[in-house]
Amino acid sequence: MNFGELEKKYHNFHAPIAKVFVAGRELLPLGIEITSVTVDHSLAGSDQFSFVVNNAFDIREREFRWLGDLFAFGRRVKIEMGYRDELQLKMHGLITEVRTSFPAGGLPQITVSGFDLSYCMGRGKKSGRWDDKTDSFVISQIARKYGLTPQVDDTRVIHPRIEQSQESDLEFIKKLAERNGFELYVFDETLHCRPAFDEKDPTFEFEWGRGLTSFTPEINISEQITEVEVRGWNVNTKQEIVGKAKAGEEPGRAGGRQSGGEVIRQICRDEPPCIACASRCTARRKPNAGRRRFSKSAVKVLSKAAAK
Repeated sequence: MNFGELEKKYHNFHAPIAKVFVAGRELLPLGIEITSVTVDHSLAGSDQFSFVVNNAFDIREREFRWLGDLFAFGRRVKIEMGYRDELQLKMHGLITEVRTSFPAGGLPQITVSGFDLSYCMGRGKKSGRWDDKTDSFVISQIARKYGLTPQVDDTRVIHPRIEQSQESDLEFIKKLAERNGFELYVFDETLHCRPAFDEKDPTFEFEWGRGLTSFTPEINISEQITEVEVRGWNVNTKQEIVGKAKAGEEPGRAGGRQSGGEVIRQICRDEPPCIACASRCTARRKPNAGRRRFSKSAVKVLSKAAAK
């Protein structure tokens, strides 16, 4: 979809609208005045939201309304955003913070903030063990424990043992996703875990000077690697397992184009691995997995994910 099609769909971006629902009740019909709404989506952590209530302070009673009931900690919040009648759900989360402000000029305000429904998964440190399971099985099981619907692509590789050691459930499943080259996030009541959409067609197309006001692309190969080697240990055969991913095997490569690893190989004549240019480029990286239990297929998946 290009910018012109977006303009048509969203009525030339006139009349932006945001609707906020708390505990299933829309705030505007309740007489609650919202001056700003912010939603922040990120793959690095939980999504966040905040909104500012302008008329929460009762001047006659000299106290804030709605603090102990409607804006209580843990209340469910849904936020829809769009233009005119084209609204989409952008956030479903929990209230975790209420902040008040008393400005020198104007009325006191309340800022209500929180996180998406993955918030509880990031609390506390836990340990656990799963034998002969895939990473996707473990991720799905943990998602259901928090009332989320798992939409998880099969990671296929069965691990002899998967261990969680003094880390939150969110940290743990993100680690499992990353070692498979997957992205993991929660939207609404669904936990998504899938390969990054590197090879998909673009969702939106923007043109500089028309809808795109500024654009600063950068290509940097100064820290590019050309080969990844991951080592594991087969506890049954007492043998080392080695998985390698070389330049040209990276996932998400555009057809007919060189990868960063292939470019750095040409520059540094990296065959065998670069020695003379070692101070400027890392020709080979060898993460050591210690003596953890891995299958040969698991080690290969790890090496490809690291090379991405």
